[in-house]
Amino acid sequence: MGITKIVNYNFALDLFEKGSIPPIYSSVQNDRIEQQEVNNLHLSDESMFSGITEVKCIPEFLTPLPRSLGKPLKLLQIQRFNGYYIDLSGFSSVDEYIMSKMGSKRKLTRLKRPLKRLESCFDINYEVYFGEIEEGNYEYLFNTMQQFIKQRFEQRGDEFDPTINLDEMRKKTYSMILEKKASLHVIYNQSDPIDICLNYHYQDVLNSAISSYDINYSKFGLGNIDIMKHLEWCIDNNYQVFDFMWGDLPYKHVWSNKVYRYGHHIFYDPKSVIHRVLVPIRVLLYKFKDYWKSKKERGKKNVKSRIGTEKSDTKPRIEQQEVNHDEINGLAFTEINIHLEPNLWLRPLVYDFQYRYVEHAKNIKVLKLCDKQETYAVLGKTKAISIVNHLN
Repeated sequence: MGITKIVNYNFALDLFEKGSIPPIYSSVQNDRIEQQEVNNLHLSDESMFSGITEVKCIPEFLTPLPRSLGKPLKLLQIQRFNGYYIDLSGFSSVDEYIMSKMGSKRKLTRLKRPLKRLESCFDINYEVYFGEIEEGNYEYLFNTMQQFIKQRFEQRGDEFDPTINLDEMRKKTYSMILEKKASLHVIYNQSDPIDICLNYHYQDVLNSAISSYDINYSKFGLGNIDIMKHLEWCIDNNYQVFDFMWGDLPYKHVWSNKVYRYGHHIFYDPKSVIHRVLVPIRVLLYKFKDYWKSKKERGKKNVKSRIGTEKSDTKPRIEQQEVNHDEINGLAFTEINIHLEPNLWLRPLVYDFQYRYVEHAKNIKVLKLCDKQETYAVLGKTKAISIVNHLN
């Protein structure tokens, strides 16, 4: 009795990131656009299917069709973890979609308010790199995206997905952008990127691979803004699916109109006793694994919720309060640049001030008061706040 070989494929990652279809399938059917992509992989030897073949992460919006082989294989289909996506079929605008999802004009207005604030406070522009990008600019944007990710996960006290190799992704994504198999969607404040998203393209599907943003702009809700901009691009370019993939994150519940279970296919030889014993065991293991993972995620959410509601008796290390604009102007001060290294800690505080009072960056002054230790002031046209830094 020999050792049974088990071969595993990730359908979603193979298709979107590598542009390949697992060899067990002859084609992939897309019913929305009535298009079928044939698997061009030539099989010289069907013995590669002598063991158990498993394909996980099959989205419901694409249908892989198994090959006709010389030997009969049995297919067992199971449902695994949740997947999330936006189906834009029948929608002609982002507002129309948001209204259908959120249910009221008031919620639409509330959701779009940060976008208006962002564009009122900074010189914002949007770029989509799809089919064309200079290699130097690509490297700069990828470096910046990695830095955004590092800062965000340090802020959260969490670990970035260890299964994602960003260095490998960097090597292959540049050519994919030129071939229109991937894109970078970027939000700029003047010439500085503040939100960078990497996406893969397949027919009418835009697959959201990585989202990142500058945490200094957290008040503006860049995550929601970049989703709105992605949907706008999808509608303009006849893409019907914006795929958030797996991972139970709050924004996916807010935005997705489709939540489903990823498919998992197990192909095995029904005449093999070993296969008939192994397959049910593996199915039970998957059920336990998915249950345990879901339980751990719920536990993490509960811990974060408790931490978020606990009150601290310690004095804030950075104090802010609104002050009289004219009085500040009458004090001795030095104007400082928040983009220089010693002053970077002030950036989120200044941007929060801009968000609150809808002040454009060109009207902002940041001052260090000469007669008060570690005391700063942020001035807009008519409003001002003082900032006392107890960290030093």
